Amino acid sequence: MDRTTLLPVARRLGWATAVLWTVLTGCFLLLASLPPTRLVGFSKVEMGLATLEGAGGSLPAMYVDWLTAIVGLQWGQSAHFGEPVAALFARRLPVTAVYLLPSVTVAVLVGTLLTTYAAVDRDGLLARVVSATGVVGLAVPAFLLANVAFLYATASFEVIRLYDPDLGLWHTRNLLRLQVPGAIVGLSLLGVQVRHVRSETVEHLRLPFVKTAQAKGAGRWRVAAHVFRTAWPSAASLVVGESLGVMLLATVVVEYQLDVPGLGTLVFEAFAAGDPTVSAVALVGTVAVGVAGTLAVELLRTAFDPRVRR
Repeated sequence: MDRTTLLPVARRLGWATAVLWTVLTGCFLLLASLPPTRLVGFSKVEMGLATLEGAGGSLPAMYVDWLTAIVGLQWGQSAHFGEPVAALFARRLPVTAVYLLPSVTVAVLVGTLLTTYAAVDRDGLLARVVSATGVVGLAVPAFLLANVAFLYATASFEVIRLYDPDLGLWHTRNLLRLQVPGAIVGLSLLGVQVRHVRSETVEHLRLPFVKTAQAKGAGRWRVAAHVFRTAWPSAASLVVGESLGVMLLATVVVEYQLDVPGLGTLVFEAFAAGDPTVSAVALVGTVAVGVAGTLAVELLRTAFDPRVRR
């Protein structure tokens, strides 16, 4: 790796480390300001840093213990749920991942590839379908789609809960029903994809190399492939920042509306109940996902786009 590539990579890694350290420090100061116990009902429960094993000592020592505990997945006890925070996240994560990973993958692939082609063939049927889908994904709130899905399932199939915890995660019925929140989240992500990818593709269609390719008789798919190779770095930067926010918000809203026992419901209930430990871990995790996504895109741009090596 030469110097022109190494320096941008080092800057971006330094930026990611600084952001994570700032968030971790802020969460530590917030937890350190809380009282060690809180009265819940007729009993006292530990709060903040008091939930960590071996908590105590000077503030710098507690800060080091806090960072060590976060890295070592020793996140203490939940004041609201009454069990280890790490165990809560470990149990809820697979439920969210089962529907979220496929929906994100489909939204990214469909939203990028089909929108690029639709922008090249702007008068075709595909362009109209993609445009209409993007408008629906952006204009219709996720909670409204979740309510419609729940009412339809209740009226048509007499289903009280889309997800049945008694059947287990890998039961066929639960796996099929989890595609409902996946489709809603995916539609919201698709709206973001369509808007940004189409705008970037239209801008690149005005460049001279595209007109040259069209003059030489290149077909729509070939033109779309050329445009995609040059437009994806800037489009990815725009999409990642907004898509992560949309994905996280839609996941929380949809899971709570449809009573899906995943990470979204856990985070919502923790913030609503004022559980500081779960809330702090959720905040750190959210920032870590955002930083990791942005860093991955920036590193890919640095590797494949020489214009950013400055």
